[in-house]
Amino acid sequence: MISVEFERIEALELLGMTLAHLNDAEARSEMSPRVPRLMAIRDKLAQALREEL
Repeated sequence: MISVEFERIEALELLGMTLAHLNDAEARSEMSPRVPRLMAIRDKLAQALREEL
């Protein structure tokens, strides 16, 4: 398992990019192998940002 630390602003930027890619995939009804990976990244980033507060 890989552990990476981000500054809050970097995490927010990465979360925004992840959400943009997921929205694009949803708009095209795409279910490629990247979608579950992006969802996992989104969930982990959101959880880490919530815990930081």
